[in-house]
Amino acid sequence: MFLAACTALGACDSWPTSLDNRAAGDVRFRYHHRLYDEWSAWSPVARSRAVRLAHEHRMRDISELEVTEAGLTYRYGARAMAPVQRFCGGSSSCALVYRGGGRLEARTSALPDAKVQ
Repeated sequence: MFLAACTALGACDSWPTSLDNRAAGDVRFRYHHRLYDEWSAWSPVARSRAVRLAHEHRMRDISELEVTEAGLTYRYGARAMAPVQRFCGGSSSCALVYRGGGRLEARTSALPDAKVQ
């Protein structure tokens, strides 16, 4: 019964943040969590695929993000991440959608056709 309640409410999701790659090609990304000195490892994301960030890593705790696409690295610092953190702050999940060319958007739920790799 508890599992059903968690599922229905979305409150028990231990993998609350994802990155969905909607760019024309594959990308890789890394992020900095405010509780750690080091950045995450670079992670690849195939075109039209999504990945979940680490267990319990919520958007409010991600201080910076870098996405590399076609040899160019786009860095989203604390100022760029602040509106995303505010937008996702009250939600149990946050889906970052990378559209290519440095365009990043945030949603409080995954795109309906998201394919987690």
